[in-house]
Amino acid sequence: MKRLIYTFILVSGIALNCFSQTIGTTEAGFVDGNAPKLDKPIRMAPYKDGAILFVDFNNNAIRTVNKTGIVTTLFGSPEKKGYRDGAIEQARFSGLHGVAYDKENDIIYTVSAGNNVIRKITNRDGKLFVETIAGNQKEKGFQDGPAKSAKFNSLHQILLGENGEIYVLDIGNVKVRMLKNGVVSTIAGKDSLSPVRADFKYPIDMAFDGEDIVICDAGNSNIYRLKLNSEVIKLELDTKLKMPHGISSNNNGTLFIADMGANKILQINSDKKVTTLENENLNKPAAVLFVNDTLWFADLYNHQIKYIDLSK
Repeated sequence: MKRLIYTFILVSGIALNCFSQTIGTTEAGFVDGNAPKLDKPIRMAPYKDGAILFVDFNNNAIRTVNKTGIVTTLFGSPEKKGYRDGAIEQARFSGLHGVAYDKENDIIYTVSAGNNVIRKITNRDGKLFVETIAGNQKEKGFQDGPAKSAKFNSLHQILLGENGEIYVLDIGNVKVRMLKNGVVSTIAGKDSLSPVRADFKYPIDMAFDGEDIVICDAGNSNIYRLKLNSEVIKLELDTKLKMPHGISSNNNGTLFIADMGANKILQINSDKKVTTLENENLNKPAAVLFVNDTLWFADLYNHQIKYIDLSK
């Protein structure tokens, strides 16, 4: 079910009229189709055929949605909580908290805050197959090195680089880490063991912005720019954020923020000016995703996916 909400977008001081569209009801559930029910959607990623992927946290599922409002579950369900690799019918998931899609190879990647692993889902002879590629679900902690012996502590987001890199946010260890060529390494973090230092507290989401990675930290209400192999820069904004929980970029100088503490969807221009895009009928917005002139956002406690067409 889609519902239109009239709102205003302020761009360079000019009020523009637009509609945000809502998918799902405020009642939690697990229903596919054109009258769907969700249960705490929390992360999103571009998919194929105009759809997006989203993590439906309490349903332990990865689902898709498109602009027609149709939701389809790809894998997982409330009854399949746990941990098991293998054929999708037998696979189990718990604490899913991030998703990414490799369109060239048709592979879905997930990270789990509960299982502390990175997994990939591939198509084998027409059927989906789940495989853990890094981490140890039996033991959380911190350890770099070969992927299968690496340890993580509460993984919250995943990004795919252009040259086979897989970047993950390891909140429990307060670090950005990378999996490449079967080896896990630390990219940036708070302690002296990290090659690039940052005053992270609770880095919870990240997105590419050109060649950089932008990170929102819900713990200290800051936004950071990670210049890979170089430095981390804290953005000096004209407005103090409350609890930034989701971040995305148009890769043209503009960032988008889901501020869970303020119940707002925000835009940050290249001059660091913060503008409110949406602040009506939101209940703990957890994620944003800009793709093809559309800004999607996950409204966590309303159990809804919403979007705004920014091309108009």
